[in-house]
Parts: sequence; structure tokens; C-alpha cells
Amino acid sequence: MGQGEAAPKISAFVVAYNRAAILGTCLRALAFADEIVVMDKSSTDGTRAVAEALATRVVTVPWSPTVEETRAAALALCSHDWILFLDDDECLSAEAGPFLRAQVAGSTADVFALPLRHYILGVHDEAAYYWPEHHVRLFRRGAVTFGDTVHGGIHIHSGRVMNIPPETGACIHHLSHADVSSWIERTNRYTSRPDRTRVAFDGDDLVRFAHDRIDYWLSRSGDTSPDGYPAAVALLRGVYDIVDRLKVWEEARGLDGSALFAQVCAMLDAPKPAPSLFGRLKERWFSRPACLHRQE
Repeated sequence: MGQGEAAPKISAFVVAYNRAAILGTCLRALAFADEIVVMDKSSTDGTRAVAEALATRVVTVPWSPTVEETRAAALALCSHDWILFLDDDECLSAEAGPFLRAQVAGSTADVFALPLRHYILGVHDEAAYYWPEHHVRLFRRGAVTFGDTVHGGIHIHSGRVMNIPPETGACIHHLSHADVSSWIERTNRYTSRPDRTRVAFDGDDLVRFAHDRIDYWLSRSGDTSPDGYPAAVALLRGVYDIVDRLKVWEEARGLDGSALFAQVCAMLDAPKPAPSLFGRLKERWFSRPACLHRQE
């Protein structure tokens, strides 16, 4: 940026749903941005009130099961040429704001990926498979577009991408899964989307696939103690892949459990043919008390 030039302005947006407990921290960490847009997916808790207190603009839209369906619409509401976006369970570190401001003013990069400090089961552990993992969250308008594909909806159109080193302290604290139940719920919701990034799979050995995915995520961990936290979250990550693969297996066979259940019920409800004389005598004999059988 040349002397006397105005600093580039940054728009920040967050897509939120029922995240009142976290959203305030998320938005306060974005206070360095020139505008903050919140797209509220018809929350039923206090999310909108939190957003109205801290954001420049709040727009309510119908609920949808994943964030990907809404990002493009949120981007269209942003006024400035630099776009910073977060999910509603992500909070920037204190170092991130000044660092990103400096990068926007002086870097030649068009896209910035920040390290995510995932908190799974409420814990972040740098020995777990997920650290360090970079996610695109800041870009020059036009360098990134959004699509609907779950876990594959960010499309990068520039080769000038900077992965911000973890040593800078600039990162995102991702408060993703408080417990195993929330992991399972989100796994089921995401893997039920037809438009999603699916786990690559060669062959037809489902059991081998399950072992391979667990081994893969364990191999990325810095601590492989069999009962430790890194092992637990590696198993959870493997569960996601296994569920995804089983749903692909189910689709490939055209299985429709509800329709099959209906067929079973129809069979059980069908009128039964009248029993023959022998069948009636047999039914009467076996329905008699055992004591009568013994007397005879």
C-alpha cells in the first residue's frame, strides 16, 4: 500500500443458527473489520439478539442443514473487496485481527488460510490428527466462490494463497463438538446430504476400509496411546468416514428401508388362508395345557 493510500476495507460475515452462547465471542473478535454481516438461519434461541448488538447488519433466512447453502448469499451482502468469513462456532485469536490487517495492506496474496485449533469434546490437543490444519477464511473478492457441496464448497480461483504459520499466533479457535453426541449428530446430518465430498474408496471390502480409515487418522496423531484423547478423536474421525461409506453402499444398492418395512407389514397384515382339518386338529392339540397331554 502506497503512502497516503487508504487501508483496504474488510467485510466479515458469519452464518449462524442457535449459537447464542458462542456468537458474542465470535463477533467481538471481528471488531477490527469495517462491517460485520450476520446471516441468521431462523434461530430459536437468543442468536439474533446477540447479532443485533454486535453486527452491522443482520438478515434472517430459512433454516438449512449446512452452512454451504448460505455462504454465497451472505457474500452478496458484503460491501468491501476483502472478505473474511467464519462459521458461528469459530472465534479468531487476539493476534489474528492485527495480523490480517497488516497482510491485507501489504501482501500480494489474494487468499489467506488460517490454522484451526479444533476443540473436539471440548479439548484442543496439538498431538491430535487435526493440528495444524489450515482453512481459507480471508480473500480478495473474486478469488474465492462458494458452492453447495458439503466440505467441498470453497472454490479458489487464484494461485496466490498464503497459509498463515501457526507461530504467528493468528488462528481460529473452532469450538466444534462439545461431546460425542454432537459429533454423531453432525456426522449423520452431513453424510445425509446428496451434494457432499465423499470419502475416496477403492475396492469392495467394507471391513478393510473401516480399519484403514481408523489407521489413517491414528497415523496423523502425535500420540497413539490407545486410551488417550488423540486416539479417541481419531476414532471419531474414522466413524465419519465409515458412516459416509456405508451410506454410499446403501445408495448403490438402492436400499429403501422404509419401503421394505411397508412390504413386511403388508405381508403380516394379509388375510391368512383357512387352515385344513389336519391343521385345525394340530392347532387344538398344541394349544392344550401340557398337563392334559401327559394324562393321555
